[in-house]
Amino acid sequence: MSRQRILNHIAFPVLVIAAAFSLYWVWGLLFLWWLAPAIRSGHAHFVFDVNRVEDPVLFWAVVTLWALFGAMMVAASLFPQYAAWLV
Repeated sequence: MSRQRILNHIAFPVLVIAAAFSLYWVWGLLFLWWLAPAIRSGHAHFVFDVNRVEDPVLFWAVVTLWALFGAMMVAASLFPQYAAWLV
C-alpha cells in the first residue's frame, strides 16, 4: 500500500472524529493542506475539476475560499471568544 493511500485511510476516521467532537481546527488544517498542491498543479477539486488555465476566476475563488475557511476554522479554535465573528 502506498504512503498516500495509508494517509488517506488514517485521515478519514480522524476527520469523522473531529466532526463528531466539533474539532474544527482539524478541518481548517485540511483546507489549508489543500492549498499548496492546488496552487502548484493549477487544479482544484470543487464539484468537478477546476483548471487554472481554463477558468482562472473560479480556480482562484475556490483556492481563496479554502484559505479563508481554513484560517477561520483554526482561528475559531484558537480564539473561541471571537468565534462568533469568525464562523
